[in-house]
Amino acid sequence: MDCGIRSDKTSMSLEDQVQSTGDRLRVSLEPAGFSEEKYLVFEKYQRIVHEDFDSTPSGFRRFLCNSPLLFEQPKTDIHDMGISLSDPLLPHGLGSYHQCYHIDNRLVAVGVIDILPRCVSSVYLFYDPDFADLSLGTYSAMREIALVRELHHKVSHQIEYYYMGYFIPSCPKMTYKSRWRPAELLDLITFAWIPIDHCLERIRQHPVFTTFDPSIDARNLVRDTEKDVLKLSPALDPGLLSKEERGDAMLLEFEIPSGGGDTFRMPAKSLARVLVGVEQEVFHTCASMSLSLARRMNLSF
Repeated sequence: MDCGIRSDKTSMSLEDQVQSTGDRLRVSLEPAGFSEEKYLVFEKYQRIVHEDFDSTPSGFRRFLCNSPLLFEQPKTDIHDMGISLSDPLLPHGLGSYHQCYHIDNRLVAVGVIDILPRCVSSVYLFYDPDFADLSLGTYSAMREIALVRELHHKVSHQIEYYYMGYFIPSCPKMTYKSRWRPAELLDLITFAWIPIDHCLERIRQHPVFTTFDPSIDARNLVRDTEKDVLKLSPALDPGLLSKEERGDAMLLEFEIPSGGGDTFRMPAKSLARVLVGVEQEVFHTCASMSLSLARRMNLSF
C-alpha cells in the first residue's frame, strides 16, 4: 500500500523506502512517558516545523506525557468471549500511549494516542524533520488505523473507531483530515455523525458555521450568549410557545411611536387588529428571548 510520497514525486511505501536503503523499521507501542530521546525529536519538530522556539522538557511532559487517563482493562461483553485481556498487544489496558517509530534504531517519530473503550484517538504526532519526505503523518495514521483493527480482534470488539480530533476547514494544518475515507464529522447541533462529503458541501455553502443536518437551514442558528453555544433559533417556530404562553404574549404592551416624537403603549392583541403580521412577530420575539424576559423589557415596534 502506498503510504508515503517522496519529494521526487515517486510513490513508494515507507517500508519500501526504508528497505531500499538497508535500514530497518521498528514500530513499538508503550505507555506515554518522558525520555530525553523523545524530547529531542519533539523540540526539533516544534522548532523547524512550527517555528516554536520555546519548548521545554517540562512543557513536553505536560503536553504529551502526563495524561489524566488511568490505565484500566477494557470491559467485555458477550461478543468478546474468548478474547484475552492480558494480550501482550495491550498489557496495561486502556489509556495513553506513545507509538514510536525507529529507523535503524534511530527514533524518527512518535504518535501520541489514547486507547479508549470504543476508539483509538489520535492526539498528536511529532517527527524528525530530517525524515519529512517519508510522509510520516500519513503513515502513522495508517498504522493507527491498523492498530484499531488489531485491538478490535485481539483485545475488545468494542474498539472499532479511529478518531482524528477536531477538524477546522480554515486551518491548513488540518486539511489533511478531509482526505480520509470513509469518514464522518460530528454535528455540534444534532450530535449525529454525518458522512464527511456531505459536511464539506455544507461547509462550502456556509463557511462561518453550519449544521450538517440537511433538514436545518444553517442561517437559522443563533448564539446563546449566556452559555456561549450555538443553537437553533426558537423564533423560527412560534409553536415552541404553548397555547397559554401565546395568549400571555399577546397581552404584552408595545411602545408605538406617534407624531412629534411622542410614543404610546398598546397591547399586542389590540395592535394585531390593525396591523398585519403583528401576532407572528410577537410570537417570534417572545420565543427567541423567552416570555419571562419579554415581560421585563421595553418592547417596541
